[in-house]
Amino acid sequence: MKNFNYSRPLSSGNLRLNRSLVIMMLSAILFPAALPGQTKDDFKPSGKAEVRIFTGFNTTFSDGEMHSKFDVTRAYLGYSYNFTRTLSGRIVYDVADPSVGNLKFTGMLKFAYLGYKSEKWTVTGGMIPLPEYAHAEKTWGYRYIYKPSHDIYGFGTAADLGLSVVHRIAPWISADVTLMNGEGYKLTEADSTFKAAAGITLLPVRNVSLRGYVDNMSKDGINQQTAEVFASWEGRGYLLSAAFHYRKNHKLVEGHDYRVLTLNGRVPVLERVTILGRYDYFASVKVGSAEDPWNLAKDGQFFLAGIEFAISPGVNLSPNFQGWKPADNDMPFISTISLSLDLKI
Repeated sequence: MKNFNYSRPLSSGNLRLNRSLVIMMLSAILFPAALPGQTKDDFKPSGKAEVRIFTGFNTTFSDGEMHSKFDVTRAYLGYSYNFTRTLSGRIVYDVADPSVGNLKFTGMLKFAYLGYKSEKWTVTGGMIPLPEYAHAEKTWGYRYIYKPSHDIYGFGTAADLGLSVVHRIAPWISADVTLMNGEGYKLTEADSTFKAAAGITLLPVRNVSLRGYVDNMSKDGINQQTAEVFASWEGRGYLLSAAFHYRKNHKLVEGHDYRVLTLNGRVPVLERVTILGRYDYFASVKVGSAEDPWNLAKDGQFFLAGIEFAISPGVNLSPNFQGWKPADNDMPFISTISLSLDLKI
């Protein structure tokens, strides 16, 4: 994994992005900040710290072997500040397992952005939270147990350097466009290739949400493209959600296409007790005359079932079962029993 290199000269593409960010900042400051029925004296600039920790204990069973461990999968440390009613800033530091090398934890910048928000418009620039990831995380809701499908299967990251604009056209429809580096928050822009994305969210009837999303990134005549659709129903603590993701030319490799279907839901059984479940189907395609799909080693089906206990505001505990059934019949079924803890301060 590469670290951020702040000493490297900016590319012309990044300079254009920075000019857009400066224009956005100045426009946000010049827009009227007062809300209806309020005066300037009502508002006082303020900020708050944020801390969130994902930890737990899990035991994995596979092919007759068992492995158990305590784990801290993530820790977020951040601060947000409201300069005006419409202008705010946020910075979040992410400490997590880098998944490579001998280091157990590595710190990295997760969010660092300036945001403008009014009744109709939301504009963010910098290391921004991406709208598509935010929607996927909301409809799943249990990231401390398992990542949303949009993230875990490589369709996108939680944050990236770029600029995002969301317009609330009417109470039942909103649209968003995002221009980003496409490298995610773990890497800097290395090749002046940007990713452009657009989404639309509909609320056709009460408790129902529909969303469509597309993105494109091009290099050397090859287009990596993503298309996603979401549908969810939520009411009185209940949730049913479905999503379909499709990626063409993954990592800009011709023919490396794959798709994911994910279904999840939750059912409240007591005031602070909820039953939750999820199913994912992951499949890649065959390339040319190949006998097997190009990503057969990672193709398969994922199952999750658990119970969440809301112990207190900011503290959630979930005993859960996770299973992975590989598409390759020569690979064993993997079972994991976890006790997951979400701590928010």
